[in-house]
Amino acid sequence: MNNPFTSAIQSLGQNFTDLGTGLNPAFAPQAIQLFGFNIPGVPLISPRDYFLVQMESWFTAIPNTSQWIIVIDNYPQALRTNVIQGLERHDGTRKGFDIDTARAILNSFPLQKIVGCLFAHSITIPTEQYAVNTVSVPNNRGFLPGVLGGARETEFPSLVIEFRETNTSFIDFVLRPWVILGSHFGMCARPGDVDNRKDPKNMKVNMTLLEYTFTYHSISMIPRKVFHFYNCMPYQISEQSLDYSDPKLTTYATRWTYSNYTVENNLYLPIADVVNRIANGAIPRITSFQNGLGSINPLGFL
Repeated sequence: MNNPFTSAIQSLGQNFTDLGTGLNPAFAPQAIQLFGFNIPGVPLISPRDYFLVQMESWFTAIPNTSQWIIVIDNYPQALRTNVIQGLERHDGTRKGFDIDTARAILNSFPLQKIVGCLFAHSITIPTEQYAVNTVSVPNNRGFLPGVLGGARETEFPSLVIEFRETNTSFIDFVLRPWVILGSHFGMCARPGDVDNRKDPKNMKVNMTLLEYTFTYHSISMIPRKVFHFYNCMPYQISEQSLDYSDPKLTTYATRWTYSNYTVENNLYLPIADVVNRIANGAIPRITSFQNGLGSINPLGFL
């Protein structure tokens, strides 16, 4: 297992750093000279070989984008049969919007916390961009116009998550009532937005997206990147189409609004040491559980 700290950073890192700060002395080989680009046809380091070697290290390896989970921290307290039946029309038998049994199953610990929300199928992380405008002057001839940065270009924050349809429908017995209740109670600030005092009418929750990567064969994966989305609420569920074709995996897209988000890496953990110790036969204890099955450590380390 290649250690990037000893192979790349120690050999070339100081040269690149000093080159950027102007501290690299004139008689020392410059970064471009280390690769031999100043000697036609005789490179000192093969760019291809160097690239392939670095692809073996944990830091520059290509991740598997299918290894991720989404954890919905909590569910609204108002997501109950009596609340939604008190707001929506239903039949006299009171079976319409009777969601308590299905909700209790779908929101249970095994289906929501061990590998995140088990029904999440795909997720689209919102883009980031801002407006760029030009300032032109009359008859500027061949001169390029000036460039000005404008507002952060997001009409409103929106997170797209697709969920799988199953026999006990997470779409129709959790998310659909959630959207309806959100339209009744609104998105105004309520206790629980920034603290732990939860208002029963607060329909906003926090969600955590963990993107995992491999460590070593037969060893648990670890998260390489973590997104936190705050004050999330679903506001749209895509339409459903039924036909008599062959059975197939059915997913429905949902849109969520949120107030803000953060992204963090996992490099504060001694990942290089962990991976190298694994390669040398020292197997650390890496698990998703803490104190048995009663609680979970989403970062995967004890």
